[in-house]
Amino acid sequence: WAEPVSLMWEIPIFIAEVLILSVLLSSSAALAQQTEAQPYHVEAGPYQIDVVASASNLSLGSVQYLVRVYDAQTGQPVSDARVLIRARHIDIDEEGWANALNTPVSPAEYTARVELDSPGVWAISVDVSSDLGRVEVEVPPQTVPAPSQSTAGGLVFIGVFVVLIAGGAYLTWTIRRTQQRREVSSAG
Repeated sequence: WAEPVSLMWEIPIFIAEVLILSVLLSSSAALAQQTEAQPYHVEAGPYQIDVVASASNLSLGSVQYLVRVYDAQTGQPVSDARVLIRARHIDIDEEGWANALNTPVSPAEYTARVELDSPGVWAISVDVSSDLGRVEVEVPPQTVPAPSQSTAGGLVFIGVFVVLIAGGAYLTWTIRRTQQRREVSSAG
C-alpha cells in the first residue's frame, strides 16, 4: 500500500513544479516589456522644458509625465504655467490629452498620468502657456506593446484544481481505509 500513496503524490508535485517554472518564465518575459524613464530637454521660445516619461510597471499603457518649466532667460522656475500633455496614436484616429498639475510643495514640477489605451506608437507633445507665451513641443513618442497572451494563469488554475482533487481523493481513500480497518478489528 505504500507505493500507490507515493505515486499519488509524485504526479501532483511534478505538475506543481512545471506550473511554477512556467509562471516564473512568463513573468520574466513580462518584466522585459517595461521601459525605463526617458528624460528629454528642449529650449523652445521663452522656455526651457525638461520632460521625463516613466512607463508604469503596473499598468500597460500608463505613462507618468514629469514636466519642469524654466524661464529660458533667467533660469528661474515657471510656477504659473498651464501644461498640457497631448497624445495622438500614429496609426489610428485616437487622441487625448491630460493636464499636468503642480503642487505648492514643488511649484516648478508639473505631473500627469496619461493612459494610452491602444497598442502601437503614440506621438506626444507638451503644450506650455503662461505670461511668457505659448509653445508646443514634440517629445519622444511612446510605444505601447500589445498585451502578451500568457497561459500561465490558466495553467496555475488547472494545477491548483488538480492538486485539490488529488488531495481530496487521497483524504477520502485514507478515511475509507481507516474505517474498513476499524470495522475488521471490531468484528474480529
